Amino acid sequence: MPKRMQDLPEEYQSIQRALARAIGARVRLRRGELALTQEHMRARMELAQVFISRAQYSRIENGEALPNVPEIIALRAVLGVTLDWLLLGERMEP
Repeated sequence: MPKRMQDLPEEYQSIQRALARAIGARVRLRRGELALTQEHMRARMELAQVFISRAQYSRIENGEALPNVPEIIALRAVLGVTLDWLLLGERMEP
């Protein structure tokens, strides 16, 4: 766990972990629907000038890390979903 996270209340950390798992599950689900590999996703994100390592992308899909803002924007575009769906699980069409 990063040092900046060590002093946060457990409730906050718990909410962040749950959000990361939910976003990761939605990304993995939609990627599967589009029949894209993780490498295809990373390549398409790079076209949007968002460079992400294999490890970081995997951590996002596995719910181990929250994507940062540029990653969220690129994921939304590549997956063809709304921010509401990606972040909250609501309504999928952009």
